Amino acid sequence: MSYRKILAVINEHTGSTVSARYAMALAASAGSELVLYSAHDVGSDGSVTRHTEQHIDHLFTEALALGIAVSRISEVGPITRLLQHRIQAEGVDLVFYPLTPGEHYGATLQRHTAHQLLRTIRTDLAVTRIMHLGKPHPRHILVPVGGVVSDREPRVKFIVSLAKGFNSQVTMFHRLDVGKQEVPDDFVTLRNELRQHQLPVLERSGAGRIARSIVLEAVSHHNDLIVLGASERSALRRLLFGNPAGDVMHQPPCNAILFRAARRVP
Repeated sequence: MSYRKILAVINEHTGSTVSARYAMALAASAGSELVLYSAHDVGSDGSVTRHTEQHIDHLFTEALALGIAVSRISEVGPITRLLQHRIQAEGVDLVFYPLTPGEHYGATLQRHTAHQLLRTIRTDLAVTRIMHLGKPHPRHILVPVGGVVSDREPRVKFIVSLAKGFNSQVTMFHRLDVGKQEVPDDFVTLRNELRQHQLPVLERSGAGRIARSIVLEAVSHHNDLIVLGASERSALRRLLFGNPAGDVMHQPPCNAILFRAARRVP
């Protein structure tokens, strides 16, 4: 069930090092190989490349100290063009991509780098929003679950790997629909599968708007990481009914990961 090779995208922002440490924890726990990866556009400012390489130096040293089989790769060119080729060449199973401060997953025009990677990267993809640099080791992970979970098996794999890598408590959360008290069937199935991996799981629910109820739950119960599933709504449905995952990822109350399972090859 473990990942064979994990790639962590590193950039000049310090938040990318926290994202990489999530990847590092999974690699250490599962015995996976780790690739520290960066891509710079032609003509990038020297300070940008210098800060990125400094981050990679520190992470590389940490990974070696943990006994992780680690490599480092830096390329020149647009990451949206280079990354998929590198993933295929290296045989990567999971990619961690950190949103930069100016990126907004769920933006109306969907033109940020994260959106392009979500459309093109074929492996499992974890898009991270790092809000707190001082909390790279989550102890309480919140997992909101909607009514339908189409990527149950890869999501279970990711949550189990992450929780065991940090020895974290997992709380599954669902929004109560007006006039209904029953728990969604997919919620129960996902919970049971997590417990089959000897992962203790708490359950909670809330009412109101989806994004707001997730944020209130995270704040009131002191979660340090939220793991969301990527939105399966069409562009039209996002326009009409919103994108709760995008709303949470835009400015979450704690660090957040948007997990999207591997895309199927046509």
